[in-house]
Amino acid sequence: MFFNKDGFIIKSTPKRIKIDNNSLATVANHINNGCNDGFTQEEIIILLDWTVENTRQNIEKYTGVDITRDDLMGLCGFAQASSLLPFETIFRETYNSTIDFKYVLEELKHAFGTIIFPLKEEKKIIQKQYLVDVTYRQFFKKIMCQNPTYEKDGTFEMDPGFFLCNKTKKTKESLRFSKQLLQKGYIELTDYNLKLYIDSFILSSIYRINTQSVDIIKKLNIEFYREHIKKPKPYEQEFDEDSLLRNGCTTRMPNIKYKKLR
Repeated sequence: MFFNKDGFIIKSTPKRIKIDNNSLATVANHINNGCNDGFTQEEIIILLDWTVENTRQNIEKYTGVDITRDDLMGLCGFAQASSLLPFETIFRETYNSTIDFKYVLEELKHAFGTIIFPLKEEKKIIQKQYLVDVTYRQFFKKIMCQNPTYEKDGTFEMDPGFFLCNKTKKTKESLRFSKQLLQKGYIELTDYNLKLYIDSFILSSIYRINTQSVDIIKKLNIEFYREHIKKPKPYEQEFDEDSLLRNGCTTRMPNIKYKKLR
C-alpha cells in the first residue's frame, strides 16, 4: 500500500545511508581477526547502518516497490531475517515477536530482533544491545493513529503509534524514540526504550478489548520485558537465507570470512 508523505502521524521516511566501503572493510577485517577486544561505538554504528540499509534494499528487491512510499505492512518477518542473518555467527542475537509478550493480541503480531555487541569502553568490554525493526512504520499510519472512535463498550482500535505520538499521549522521550527507530531502523535497547516499544503494543491490544484494564502496564516490572526478549532463533521461520537468496537478496556482509567464522 502506498502513502504520500502526509500519510503518517509523524515523519517516518526511512533515512537511506550511503555506506562507506573503506570503513566497512575495516570493520570486516576486525571481525575476521576476532571480536574479543570489543568494538568501538563508531564500528557498531557502521554495522547497524549497513544491515538496515541492506535490508531496505532487500525489501525493494523482494517487493519491487519504493520503501520511502510504502507502509511496509506484512514485511516484518522478511526484515527480521534480512537484518539478523548477516551477523548470526558473529554476535549474539534474539529473534522476537510481539506476541511473545503477555497481553499482546495475535492481530498485533510483529517480528523484530536485537543484536548484542561487545563494546570497548575504556579498559573494559560491556555488552550493548540494539533493537532492530526496519518495518515499524506500518504502525504509524494516520488512518490508524488519529481521532479514535470509541465504541459503546468504551473500547477503540488504534495502532501502537497512537500511544507514542498522538497529541494527547506523546512525550519528548516517546517522540525521540519513535523518530529514531522509524528513520534509522534501530535504537539502543535500554530498559526505558524496551518498555516504550512493548507497551505501545500492549496498550493497543488492551484498548481493543477493555479500556478499564489499562493499569496492567503499571504493574509490569523490567524483568517482565527483559525475560521475554531472550528469544533464540526459532527452528522454523517464514524466511531463511535460502529464501532470501532466491529473491536476489544479500544475506552476508562483504569482506567477512564466514567459512572461518562458522
